Amino acid sequence: MTTDESVRTRGTVFDRDGSLVADYRLGNRSGRPAALDLRLHRLPAELAAPAILTALPGWVVSTGEETGAVLLAAGGRLFRHLHQYTRDLGPELGDTVWTEAGIEARPAAAVPPSALYDIWLAAYPPDHPDRAEHPNPQDVDDLYDGRTLGPLCGFSTVAVDEGRVVAAVLVNDAESLGPWISEVFRDPDPRYAGLGGRLLRHALGLAAADGLPSIGLAVTEGNPARKVYERLGFRHRASFMQVVLPGGERGDTMTPK
Repeated sequence: MTTDESVRTRGTVFDRDGSLVADYRLGNRSGRPAALDLRLHRLPAELAAPAILTALPGWVVSTGEETGAVLLAAGGRLFRHLHQYTRDLGPELGDTVWTEAGIEARPAAAVPPSALYDIWLAAYPPDHPDRAEHPNPQDVDDLYDGRTLGPLCGFSTVAVDEGRVVAAVLVNDAESLGPWISEVFRDPDPRYAGLGGRLLRHALGLAAADGLPSIGLAVTEGNPARKVYERLGFRHRASFMQVVLPGGERGDTMTPK
């Protein structure tokens, strides 16, 4: 299975009797195969868990809080506890002209992903709640190439100060989620305080001008950026967990069952 195909493929889990237990979107998370948006069929989580654990050892499973809690109790490890938000896009977002003095806004596609590596790593220090999901710059390449969620949207934007990237908003066209803000980060230097939020609002304006009706994102439990998103008009829709199942080895490339 190629990487591009894996972004668009749904897998299934069956029990020993051949009955469908769950389906999911096949992806990857930090070098592990991932069952994204896992949905149960008929069975409650307690009864579905054994089949999921057998079919997907070592995988990252992204699912609702109730199923996630059952998988944790069965020996899984919490990878991320996420809250999903969406924002309706409209004319209230105003002019899309960038007015930040001394800092240039460029389309992300016009900037190589390698130019984001240093600032991306600096934005996620060891005590950051999202640090576990960001171990290496390869993740930036994967977002650019569409391997993680889907193709990079044209209104993804980076901020450049004197030739150096100091902030970025990356948006991907995720098949089951629609336009999805995959990354918002900035240089932690105090002189760039607030730049991430301003760049995000600019990207939202570009998305609205492009005719998009809405856009989504997920924020990790404990991330202070959650308040920024709420101030920018994002509304909470759901909460879910990403759980690393026991078994398997990091970097497995198992095919769905």
